[in-house]
Amino acid sequence: MVCKLHEVIKFVREYNLLNDLTDEDIEQNFNIFHHACSFDKNLAAYEVNSDNPNVFETVLDKTMEILDEAFEHEYTKDMIRKIATTFCDVFAAAGAPKRPVPFIIVLLSRV
Repeated sequence: MVCKLHEVIKFVREYNLLNDLTDEDIEQNFNIFHHACSFDKNLAAYEVNSDNPNVFETVLDKTMEILDEAFEHEYTKDMIRKIATTFCDVFAAAGAPKRPVPFIIVLLSRV
């Protein structure tokens, strides 16, 4: 389970996923993700993968919820789906496990 800020920062640094951002930038994105740990407990046994529609759709829904609450944006769920599918490939190329909370933090950092 990777749901606390220091765990997320360690994760993205270990897999070189957000090297262009400072820890403070990552913290800002983390702080808009309410109840990351409780969300992660529901999905901790799973990795985000477009081949697993239940987990993938749950992550997309949570990402949209966070975006809707935190930002004025024009993203649709289909747009986020395309971006998330690409990030599955990015995580795979980095050899990073696709844990739900870091996946959403990385996704939020890039939209």
